[in-house]
Amino acid sequence: MTALRTSLLTLALTFTACGPADAFIEGQDEVETMDAESELAATTGKFETFVGKDGRHYFHLLAGNGEKILASQGYSTAASARAGVESVATNATSAQRYLQREASDGTRYFVLTAVNGQIIGVSEMYATAANSARGALAVQNVVKNIVSSGVALTGDTKFETFKGLDGKYYFHLKANNGQIVLQSQGYTTKTSATNGIASVRTNGINRDRFEVRAAADGQSYFVLKAVNGAVIGRSEMYVTNSNAQNGIAVVMGLVTESK
Repeated sequence: MTALRTSLLTLALTFTACGPADAFIEGQDEVETMDAESELAATTGKFETFVGKDGRHYFHLLAGNGEKILASQGYSTAASARAGVESVATNATSAQRYLQREASDGTRYFVLTAVNGQIIGVSEMYATAANSARGALAVQNVVKNIVSSGVALTGDTKFETFKGLDGKYYFHLKANNGQIVLQSQGYTTKTSATNGIASVRTNGINRDRFEVRAAADGQSYFVLKAVNGAVIGRSEMYVTNSNAQNGIAVVMGLVTESK
């Protein structure tokens, strides 16, 4: 990790770090992203560690636009989570370490594995296999250009909108511990993404709007649907169905308290 930290310091001095603080916050004026900024978002990023609502320690990898592109399992200690970050930094630049997966509803995602085959990171959900493959490539590129690694900033529970690495607009719900617990589908305009936030505020307090779905490797996740059945948000991955059910309760509470 010494070499990684040296690289982080060098890059931090070279680039202005882009992250959640640079994401579009609900209510801000929309500003079109320049090509150079888009390239920076797609090729730089940072690791953040945090304590989950279950008391376990986690980390995630954020691209330069604040998009979560990889998330960890839970660890019993902060030191173990930091060791997980080191393992991702070591393995993520190798294409052979990525395994593509398909959930029960046909959505795609990928896992990152260590040399021993252990899963050390799970991606967000993608509509197509091609998008998932591009997501794996994005993780490889971002890990090569990490600008920082540390504890996630805490603050208010809030929605953030951002321009994704695919050029579409997204939003996610971030808890006050820095954990991203719900992410949207892609929208063609920021205005549409903002309308999606309004839909989550309306539907996210109704338990009947949530549905737990099966993923590969025995894992589960959940979706939040509008009245018409359209999926307006997807959760992170959970090790068990029971954890996903608990995650729904957490998200419902966060929607209520979000800024």
